[in-house]
Amino acid sequence: LEQHLNANSSAGECQYVDVDCPYFCCNRYKRRDLEDHKSKDCLLRPFTCQYCNYEDTFLEVIGAHWPVCEKYPLPCPNECGEKEIERQHLKEHLEQTCILQEV
Repeated sequence: LEQHLNANSSAGECQYVDVDCPYFCCNRYKRRDLEDHKSKDCLLRPFTCQYCNYEDTFLEVIGAHWPVCEKYPLPCPNECGEKEIERQHLKEHLEQTCILQEV
């Protein structure tokens, strides 16, 4: 019975016992719901920026990293039709290739 319940580990058998999230988000979930939480919902789950491979938590990557990521794609502010310009190339686009940039 102790192995079945084992609330101190995600490895116990009982799917209805509450267990802590291993990413320290301070939430408890039924063991049967923990995998979904860890992979989709936990803001503190490990996450990698899809643009530059920076690794941190989901919350840190989307909240603090993406607004400054040099490879994050941005649309042209002049709406010239370019929709995915890496942040690091936006100035160059505006100065050299944007057909709607005023000179």
